[in-house]
Amino acid sequence: MKREQYTPDALWFWPRTEAGWHKLRSPDITATAAATLFGVSPYMTPFDMFHRMRGTVEVVFEESERMRWGKRLQNAIAEGVCEDNGWEIVDGHPFLYARSKLFPGMGASPDYVIRDPHNPERGLGGLEIKNVDRFVAMDDWSDEEAPPHIEFQAQHQMAVCGFGWNVIAGLVGGNSVHQYIRDRDEEVIAELVSRCADMHQRVKDNNPPPPDYLADYDTIRALYRNATPTKSFNLDLPDPDSDLDPDHLEKLIKAKYDADIAAKLADEDKKRCAAELLHYIGDTETIFGEKWKVGATTTHKEAYIVNYPATSYRNLRVSIPKPKGTKK
Repeated sequence: MKREQYTPDALWFWPRTEAGWHKLRSPDITATAAATLFGVSPYMTPFDMFHRMRGTVEVVFEESERMRWGKRLQNAIAEGVCEDNGWEIVDGHPFLYARSKLFPGMGASPDYVIRDPHNPERGLGGLEIKNVDRFVAMDDWSDEEAPPHIEFQAQHQMAVCGFGWNVIAGLVGGNSVHQYIRDRDEEVIAELVSRCADMHQRVKDNNPPPPDYLADYDTIRALYRNATPTKSFNLDLPDPDSDLDPDHLEKLIKAKYDADIAAKLADEDKKRCAAELLHYIGDTETIFGEKWKVGATTTHKEAYIVNYPATSYRNLRVSIPKPKGTKK
């Protein structure tokens, strides 16, 4: 495979190892992360992205079985898509990486660089391959559009690589291709470039975006996993030099306490209702009708041992202290 700098807009790299590829990607916002900047990534939030870029949160990536099979099938899918459309694969290096010369801090790893011999005026393009579960496709892949985070990925790749076109091809259920040919959208690319620059500036200034407290729950727990021994705050005699506002703190504490009580009651109610339903249906396995369907199949689980790696976390508990002078 001949290696060359395919476009003047990017520097192209062919690292030999996956570790080298990760090292190349680390300082950049890559195409797979682009959707995060628009709040539509299924993998992370802007707050999470910021802390990954700052190095304050470490993410250990574990490849799933579906992802492994996706990699194994990727070449076959790409070759089939190109054969069906009369395209040629120019480069399919497994660790191909491009870094933008025009937009600092932006990078991309196109699955394949392709060309269309029947339309040479289009120049080189990118091909992004996805191996898609049929049930996932029913919800996320329409006849007109791929999922939003993949659409942003395609535009980001074109911005970085200097391509004029890009193809998203998803093999759904192992036998049906959903294919989308995309041209550069300069308006979207301009917004991508602006948001990438803003995030890099935030990281430089240590100015994180506001968290989404539900989506960023695990990130916040990781950030504040260690408490300072003996450090405390007295709500009745607040330290005037503390950054903590006692009134706001009391509101947050009460909200946590009320949520804990509501969750406890909801869990008890859930168990109570399940027990009453199971007691009533006995050994009936399935119940169905126009309004409801109930499955109560028997599940057998083999004995197993779970090994938990050593970790640290905060045990956040809220309670109401007993009045002074009362007996325990």
